[in-house]
Amino acid sequence: MRIGIFGGTFDPVHRGHLELAQNARAQFSLDKVVFVPAYQPPHKQNTPSLTPAQDRYEMVRLSLEGEAGLEISDCEVSRKGVSYTVDTILEFEKKYPGAELFLILGKDTLTGLSGWHRADELKKMVRFLVARRETDETPEVPGARVDWIRMPLCPVSASGIRQAIKQGKQVDDDLPLKVQQYIREHKLYREN
Repeated sequence: MRIGIFGGTFDPVHRGHLELAQNARAQFSLDKVVFVPAYQPPHKQNTPSLTPAQDRYEMVRLSLEGEAGLEISDCEVSRKGVSYTVDTILEFEKKYPGAELFLILGKDTLTGLSGWHRADELKKMVRFLVARRETDETPEVPGARVDWIRMPLCPVSASGIRQAIKQGKQVDDDLPLKVQQYIREHKLYREN
């Protein structure tokens, strides 16, 4: 079995995330891509504006309804505390013995990989499937098996969506309908 693991804050999940997952799944013949919303990302421990994990998890769950080959895992949300990718990969190895695991991420995340918790161990556990954020050169990451996801560049960003909602702008084209509804119902990303 070939499993793509797509972790992140997903604050909020948007069409770029879904397109990235589907492109990775198709290009690398993955049996499925599993979204793993982080409970508390290590690099955002001092971010008071991070939306509660349960809300982010629910938005991802709603966005994946009807999306073939895309699933969600609550392993980091249930584990609580700081979410280290290596711990999540170890959980997936236990749950899917013998599966080939792929970690899906953006190029900007790949460039900081050497600073990740137990990065050298992680490099041996997975192949990295990476989406470019722009068209410039590709970084070298010693010891990592890296493949590039071919897809159109996506100008959508979660921070841009949060800012637009805060300013009362329309973001309907960037978000699945059920995610839009959830954000409205729970009054997320608005000023106090």
